[in-house]
Amino acid sequence: MNLEELNISEREFSGWSELSGESIFITGGSGFFGSALLYSLIESNKRIDLNIRVTVLTRKVSSFKIKHPEIAKSSFIKLIEGDVINFDFPEEKFSKLFHLATTSALETFKGEDQLIKYKTLVEGTERVLQFAAFSNVNKIVFTSSGVVYGELLNGMKNVSETYLGAPDTSSPSSALAQGKRSAEFLISYYADKYGFDFVIARCFSFVGPNLPLRLHYAIGNFVFDAMHNETIDIKGDGKAYRSYMDVNDLTVWLLKLMSASCNHKIYNVGSDQSLSILSLAKKIQKIISPTKEIKVHGDSTHSIGNFSRNYYAPNIERAKNELALDVWINIDKSIMRVIEKVNDN
Repeated sequence: MNLEELNISEREFSGWSELSGESIFITGGSGFFGSALLYSLIESNKRIDLNIRVTVLTRKVSSFKIKHPEIAKSSFIKLIEGDVINFDFPEEKFSKLFHLATTSALETFKGEDQLIKYKTLVEGTERVLQFAAFSNVNKIVFTSSGVVYGELLNGMKNVSETYLGAPDTSSPSSALAQGKRSAEFLISYYADKYGFDFVIARCFSFVGPNLPLRLHYAIGNFVFDAMHNETIDIKGDGKAYRSYMDVNDLTVWLLKLMSASCNHKIYNVGSDQSLSILSLAKKIQKIISPTKEIKVHGDSTHSIGNFSRNYYAPNIERAKNELALDVWINIDKSIMRVIEKVNDN
């Protein structure tokens, strides 16, 4: 994270004092969300001295150290090894918990069995909640997903938290959505039983450094194609609409959801500035390789690991109005940050 990026985070997030001195447990710390959050904590702690203690659950500590050496070397961050489904509870007590763990993007890309995906989400969340009760955690922030709304009704171009739609239970491809919905229920149940607070962050689509470029994320695929391949390939018809929030903005949102006095609430998290997949490809083409051809393959049902959706963008008025959150980094800057990271490597 460079100084300009840090200034963005510090300008928009003013709740460090509410987190000072806290002991924080994080699942999913090696993933796209988790690593961004940890880098933000590291950089801010250097400047502000947050006096926080962070423990990160990771499947394999040795792999984490290779992937994120700066995080692993941080003096206030401790890594513990275990699977989210059956990890051993550390004896230390924690006040805050970010449950960011989800199924592996790589496994999804490789065709992970839908039942395994579902069970990982549900059983993993219940294990985390059992630990929260054991550790006397007072607040949890859980990263759910916008897929819990299912397919939107005709004419809907974004979705608010009050929408009561749901994924199709007769479709095996809805495993992620069903798993996230079940996890939301479990969090509500355990919070009521054990008396802790929670916020559910229904996350949509994101972009930024460390985004995988060769899996099933359209924006990552387009960047890779523009930099390395003969054409920028759109597997579908390019007509679906998506929105992308920068991962730096995401960290500000997650920290705000943890520090603010918003409890037992659901918030959509993502950008409300949507564009078509074809427009996204053209934007990346213009930034990286203006002469490269865009090839549209035309499979309107193309989707990996989830059901296809024509529109996938959130209404974020609740977060804007209640928490003064917003989208600060535009998609062009986000794409440039991805390119800079690739070039640095």
